[in-house]
Amino acid sequence: MYKKLKRTALSTAILAALPMIVEAGEVTIKRDTWGVPHVYAETTHDLFYGYGYSVAQDRLYQMEIAKRSTQGRMAEVLGAGYVEYDKKIRTNYDPTSIQRQIDALNTDDRAILDGYAAGMNAWIEQTLDKRNSLLPKQFHDNDFLPEAWTAFDVAMIFVGSMGNRFGDYNTEIQNQQLLDALIKEHGETDGWAIFNQLNPLNDPSAPTTIPKGDWEGTFDARHVELVSRPPVSAKTERDIARLAVGQDGGVLNLSLADAHRYNAKQFHDYGLTGVAGYPQTSNMIVVGKKKAEGANSILLNGPQFGWYNPAYTYSIGLHGAGFDLVGNTPFAYPGILFGNNNDIAWGSTWGAGDVVDIYRETLNPDNPNEYLFEGQYRPMERRTETIKIKGAASVQIDIHKTSHGLLVSRDNEQNLAYAKKRAWQGREVETLMAWTRQGQADNHKDWLQQASRSAFNINFYYADQQGNIGYAFTGKYPERKPNHDNRLPASGEGGQEWLGIKPFARNPQVYNPSSGYIANWNNKPADDFIAPDMFWYSWSEADRVDTMKAIMDAQEKFTAEDVKQMMEDVSYADVNARYFVPFLDAATQGLQTDDPRRQAVMLLKAWEQSSHDRDRDGHYDEAATTLFQAWLPEMLTLTFKDDIPGQYFNWYASAGYPSPESPLRSSVNIQPGTKALLQALRGDDAGVKQTYDFFNGRSSNELLLNSLEAALQKVKQTHGDDPAHWKLPVVPMQFFTNNFLGMPQAGKDELKQTHIAMNRGTENNLVIFNGKQVETHEVVAPGQSGFIAPDGTPSPHYDDQLKLYENFEYKPTWLTAKQVDANTQSVTHLKTEQ
Repeated sequence: MYKKLKRTALSTAILAALPMIVEAGEVTIKRDTWGVPHVYAETTHDLFYGYGYSVAQDRLYQMEIAKRSTQGRMAEVLGAGYVEYDKKIRTNYDPTSIQRQIDALNTDDRAILDGYAAGMNAWIEQTLDKRNSLLPKQFHDNDFLPEAWTAFDVAMIFVGSMGNRFGDYNTEIQNQQLLDALIKEHGETDGWAIFNQLNPLNDPSAPTTIPKGDWEGTFDARHVELVSRPPVSAKTERDIARLAVGQDGGVLNLSLADAHRYNAKQFHDYGLTGVAGYPQTSNMIVVGKKKAEGANSILLNGPQFGWYNPAYTYSIGLHGAGFDLVGNTPFAYPGILFGNNNDIAWGSTWGAGDVVDIYRETLNPDNPNEYLFEGQYRPMERRTETIKIKGAASVQIDIHKTSHGLLVSRDNEQNLAYAKKRAWQGREVETLMAWTRQGQADNHKDWLQQASRSAFNINFYYADQQGNIGYAFTGKYPERKPNHDNRLPASGEGGQEWLGIKPFARNPQVYNPSSGYIANWNNKPADDFIAPDMFWYSWSEADRVDTMKAIMDAQEKFTAEDVKQMMEDVSYADVNARYFVPFLDAATQGLQTDDPRRQAVMLLKAWEQSSHDRDRDGHYDEAATTLFQAWLPEMLTLTFKDDIPGQYFNWYASAGYPSPESPLRSSVNIQPGTKALLQALRGDDAGVKQTYDFFNGRSSNELLLNSLEAALQKVKQTHGDDPAHWKLPVVPMQFFTNNFLGMPQAGKDELKQTHIAMNRGTENNLVIFNGKQVETHEVVAPGQSGFIAPDGTPSPHYDDQLKLYENFEYKPTWLTAKQVDANTQSVTHLKTEQ
């Protein structure tokens, strides 16, 4: 254990360059012209001490809220309106397991967490001594103080925002509700057919990250189990209900019934892009020596977490104790998710692989705290949590756990409960360490070793000085029994237990693919890979990655500027149009040239299938944008409304386009209904067998013409007959002050926005290797620092990257001591004793 550190006074305005080598026990922090800290130290503890200290200076309020958000401790500082939120969070993780993993770390790994926490606390102590100048304004506004940090807090920022978010998506209970409703409406045969077409087991026509033929592995064969299941009760539906979120991204204090109605309406109107949707995450392009021009390899990250103020990611340089890297990472994780050293670059996107299953537990009628497993009733584990409430008495909740995992719902009247089993459970901290240590790798073998340790369902990417590129679909995936259809809850009585965890060698991975590049937008990793279980996310023939692949395949070589331009182009592209304009063209071929429907399709054919506001008049330039965005919802309604009953139609009704009323929350993706629509139009040529006719005996051309007519009428009613006036108002890109979990991480007056929404990364960082040197650029908007002084004065780096981001520009980043010294604006020395 490390002794408490003694600190000297800060030196905050030293402009002279300092030597690279620092004495043991000394931390040096050099901040560059954009406010990015470069930390120098000889020991792991001291290096991460400097990291934590820097983060506290820049993002203390954001990090305090992130800590409380991920642990369910918001009511303690913001009051009773956050109790239901805290309950949801507390029931979704096991603090004892996390602490046990921390305690099992080796000395050097533990030093990462302890050093980081100690550095945070060092700055907090100074802040509390000078509250009138150093304590961020938001603490004053909300009348509470920052709390000391521990190793547990540092780990939970990662676990709560990465594992309990991106690694935890599951809609098996909702899927069963949909299936039950379809069977009730259409009978078992047609009900199952519709379900399988809406949420397919596997679509072999889906584009893959690994080129066809480059990976010959097999992963899983899923099996449809046509057996009766107990219906999902109203109690369970309430238990799993999602909290309602307002258009500002903040959690609304609504009853569960009102939240359910609100979310249904939001999903119908705005789909996955709206506040009732789900994050649609990230894209990536990596170009190897075979396809790069003027470089050996090029890597451009585009992680799409959403847009926030302060920024979702934090930039850092770490130099010493075996680290020498620059990059940025969400919530200042110790592990740098998007970065490079002098030898390799790395990045990641959400992989969407299925690492979570729901088990349906049979409860003992005489004791609802026991469940049936392998012929015997067994007691559940129980822990009691106390939720402190500002200005009110504390409340206690009991949290139960079976051998499968934490309960997400229980209905004692039906003697049923549902437990969540996670393949990554117990591996969260090891995953954090793997992501941290990958920054020390200097070759593909060492990088791949760290990738193999990652338990979350994340795509990892690699590029190096020699021009090699690589990809690995990381995560720990269960080996399921053939009778386990993982789209639906499994029996918890013992007949559908996992057979084990697949070895990493079976995860899709490739080194120097035949294509010469790697493109991903959260699409299918490789052939014959199981699809996710979520109703809102499937791998299908219609996939937005095609907008990237089309550009990459059309050009033999790519410079770094070409790669930047490609990412800009896809940021404005309509992700749906390429699939449907040909069908509309075919449907109107027999019409007279003066028929308004034929003229409308000719307008769509001439369209570049992207939307801009180059004259900055507040409206999109392209009339075709207005027409197409009016047509697609009409076609979805004509196709699915008479087949998908009740509230479930809302899941498939939206085209997913943002609007000024409901701005972009994460990225624009092809919606589940749109994917099913393309398959229906493809008919016998579809990758998913079409055994149920969504057109109900009508020809597809009839529906295409009818929907086009309806769309034209709506457009003309709103904009007039002249296509020159068919202009939709531009959707701005808003940087929300509520964080990814809907918790307020800044004042409401801190909302920022740019002129036009772009379907691009929360950050973008570009890494270029030429065989000897590395050149890096990034943009992390609004800015490096979220600090606002008590008098309302913001840091000079509060929003200084906002214009860069809006104009698709980048700032340079620096790695070598010479580069850092040449761009140093301030230096801080911290003395430590161990």
